[in-house]
Amino acid sequence: MRPITKIILHCSANGPSCTFGVKEIRRFHTMPVSQGGRGWSDIGYHYVIKRDGTLEEGRPLEKAGAHTTGYNAESIGICLVGGVESDGRTPDDNFTTAQFETLARLIESLRSRWPKATIHGHSEFANKACPVFSVPKFLKSYGIEKDPSLVDWDSARWPHFKPGEFSALWGKGPMPLEWKKTLDALEDLRSMYGKPLYLESTSWKDNRLTCDIRVPSDKHAIFIRWAMDAGFTSARTVTANAVRVYGVWE
Repeated sequence: MRPITKIILHCSANGPSCTFGVKEIRRFHTMPVSQGGRGWSDIGYHYVIKRDGTLEEGRPLEKAGAHTTGYNAESIGICLVGGVESDGRTPDDNFTTAQFETLARLIESLRSRWPKATIHGHSEFANKACPVFSVPKFLKSYGIEKDPSLVDWDSARWPHFKPGEFSALWGKGPMPLEWKKTLDALEDLRSMYGKPLYLESTSWKDNRLTCDIRVPSDKHAIFIRWAMDAGFTSARTVTANAVRVYGVWE
């Protein structure tokens, strides 16, 4: 079996009354290009979820799909039938509850085999509206983690602190003026992002205070190294095994 690192969600770009499934999509994907098809060896998706929530298997999982250019080798492609209005062109989040419930169960099953696989919409890798529905909203509504390697962003799990409490958390004693200036700047940063800031660590050297901060976003965690006299010096994606969370600045 090939390695799986991503589960990528798609739509078939059919109207709400479409009754298509694997059979019809396979016919289109394998039809010669000269006849208006794709000319592929098999259907490009590994799974198709019909309008009534029926799950159908497509291309075998052990074979790379043909659904996301550049990412097929290590991914699983799932297609939900629908995604456009009756005109066949205008994107429309017209998927049914039955489809989303089947999708959630399927992802849970796939995650049991590939627990580190991340979940994405096709639009993350191509300039397309596909899969049309909001993947982050879907994942949140069904309690599914997009990326299981990221830290759990439930701020209720972490210590909270406010100006004046920061030094006590770190056991540094009375807060130096430089710390107060930096914390004021961090508050401005928190207001800008509108989300909690996860402070990883601090260091004090050569009259320079450095704070490592994470800000969660819909797609990844932004890691900011804040130095009092230098502003932002780096930003990168951080996974759970890279750092440790100590507290939340709200």
